[in-house]
Amino acid sequence: MIVLENPLLEDAIVDEDDGENSVEEMEIVGALKSGKISEQGIKTISHVNNIPKLKERLEAIQKKLPWIETMDVTVDLKVPTEEMKLVINDNFKQEMLFYKQSQIGAQQSIARLKSLGITTQRPEDFFAEMVKSDEHMKRIKEKLISKQLTMERTEKVTKMRKMKKLGKKVQQEVLKKRAEDKKQMLDNVKKIRKGKADQEETDNFEINTEPETSSGKKKEINRKRKAKDSKYGFGGKKKIAKKNTQESYKDVSSFSSRIHSKPKRSAKNDKRKGGKPQRPGKIKRANMKSKSKSK
Repeated sequence: MIVLENPLLEDAIVDEDDGENSVEEMEIVGALKSGKISEQGIKTISHVNNIPKLKERLEAIQKKLPWIETMDVTVDLKVPTEEMKLVINDNFKQEMLFYKQSQIGAQQSIARLKSLGITTQRPEDFFAEMVKSDEHMKRIKEKLISKQLTMERTEKVTKMRKMKKLGKKVQQEVLKKRAEDKKQMLDNVKKIRKGKADQEETDNFEINTEPETSSGKKKEINRKRKAKDSKYGFGGKKKIAKKNTQESYKDVSSFSSRIHSKPKRSAKNDKRKGGKPQRPGKIKRANMKSKSKSK
């Protein structure tokens, strides 16, 4: 197997494998073709596993801190090999395994914290100072309230527009229905006038003008109503009702000399009551006025 030489690695162990080209060889061939590397920089691969130096480096970078600073917990579930083979190919079982491992680690950590005398739950009377000031929170609250009011106003306007559109639509439908009903009624009236209407159409226009009682019988007209009807008439033409005819002109049976030959009573003629004299007319008053001025 071939790879680029790494000058940082020491004590390289050469390991040459026979067989088909590996992935590393294919990558190097591709790099050579693209011109990224030259053939002079290619040497045999060297695998390094210098355990003493790795441990030395680990001790150099490792910090020995108390457990409370790191709180690292290692949990070994000791899953059998056969079960692990099933877990590898099943995502749900992997998630359950992680969940159990986390749960056991949390229980061990809580128990260890309690042994160190460190509380793990917040007390009921715990008071924590707010990160943001009351003034800042007040501004945020006002902004949220204004935003909510704007949204409500927008929803209300949108609802009113929809209702307005719906109201116009309903109004148009009602007007259209009225026009259709009116047209149908006029057509029925024309048919009735021409005598072409059916019995059902004629029944729809029958109106009972006479009042009926609760028992269904017609209400009788009283005597006073009859007398007024006979005196003043009931319906019909009244404009030329009192015009004389040839017979009424010749009929003088209703004339009485005792009633009709007496002069009309007035304040001037009625001396019994001591009435005031009648006021002179306009011309007479003007003449009297001119005479008084001439004197």
